[in-house]
Amino acid sequence: MYIARWQFTAREGQTDATIVLLRKWMVDVGDRIGWKPTSLRFVQGLIGDSEGHIEMEVQLDSFTDLESAWNDMKGVPYQKQHQRELEPLLVPGSMRWTLHRILDISAED
Repeated sequence: MYIARWQFTAREGQTDATIVLLRKWMVDVGDRIGWKPTSLRFVQGLIGDSEGHIEMEVQLDSFTDLESAWNDMKGVPYQKQHQRELEPLLVPGSMRWTLHRILDISAED
């Protein structure tokens, strides 16, 4: 199992507008590529990180699932619209994706 994280930083004073747009993205894009609201988790910086730092996490069975979702996004007409609306709200160069493997440390190897 894997966790994919979409990370970015909202510009000063744009965090609330960014969160509003992410809610729309969940319905317009996320749902259409199979990412249900219950499979997504959004976190925001609080202590030791900027309040403008936002991460979206989605749990996946394989890296192929993430690649498929990215390919499916290309076919969703709302994706480009949301990208255009999100761009002025974010710190340039702050957006990135990371992929993490979920470890089961409860069992002995």
